[in-house]
Amino acid sequence: MTHNPSARSKEAPIASPLLERQKNGERLELILSFYRGLKMFRDLSRRARRRAQGFRFKDMDQLIEDHLRKVKDLCHKLFRESEHGETERILQAFFDLYFGILFHTLLKAKENLRLRENYNIQKLNRLMGGLKHSNRKDRLPIAIQKLFRRLAREFADDTHELAGEMTEARFMFNQLEKIFNRIIQVYAGNATIIRSLYCQKDLFNELFPRQGIHRLFGKIFRKNGPTEAFVFLGFDYLRSGHLSESRDLFLQAVQESRKRKMPVARLRHLYEHYRDRTINQLASTGNALLAFRLRLQEIETSPALRSLVGNHANDRSISVE
Repeated sequence: MTHNPSARSKEAPIASPLLERQKNGERLELILSFYRGLKMFRDLSRRARRRAQGFRFKDMDQLIEDHLRKVKDLCHKLFRESEHGETERILQAFFDLYFGILFHTLLKAKENLRLRENYNIQKLNRLMGGLKHSNRKDRLPIAIQKLFRRLAREFADDTHELAGEMTEARFMFNQLEKIFNRIIQVYAGNATIIRSLYCQKDLFNELFPRQGIHRLFGKIFRKNGPTEAFVFLGFDYLRSGHLSESRDLFLQAVQESRKRKMPVARLRHLYEHYRDRTINQLASTGNALLAFRLRLQEIETSPALRSLVGNHANDRSISVE
């Protein structure tokens, strides 16, 4: 069986560099806003289970306005202009719809929290009851008393429903994460996105304890997991002149392949694929290619990376002469 790097979707029409930078910025903001929102919601849920008062209006408002509203707006903008295949478009449309339902559920919960925190219905209900049983002549009209009792019941019902809505929101967030992980696989070949996500390791270490960025890369690079992500990033860093960071990433690729018991031949195939691709991309750039080959030679003569590069250290193709 031949082991190929993760499958890529059909390439979209080439955009101008300025437009592509702008879109990459929006794509990254969408991804990070979703995961930051997911992290904050899970943190709030854990805290709510430890507190008698549960969720708070201030926290829910921050979750929605700092993170989730960005996701909703960027979904509308990016997903409805998708240039990917039919499967991706369907997934994006479904995510957009499902996230919209979650968003409005949390908006309703936020308003319920605001009412609960700012209006002491229980205290007012006691005052109303005291008026009813007093000898005061200026009692409230019967119609007003009935209206208040109805309001108090509805408020109590809404407060009781809040716990159920938060349980439903937790379920929806978990399902949306699965869909989102599938959607962002289209960025597996996007060096800007993958490199930026790698720079957010701390966020993912907190969100996915004991898994961290490895879990996310495992979803994006579906076939070869984090191993391919680290090889991909190793060449991206090497191309931009960051030799030390590149070496560290290649070492992570070796370690990850061993942990996952990936055949050495498969690891080397990944390495060769991205090595040759990078050389081909630099083939017409003269000095840039020469500089890359010099850095590559340092990588390929490193004893710690011998299992990764195989016999490439003696390969004439990396000659700098």
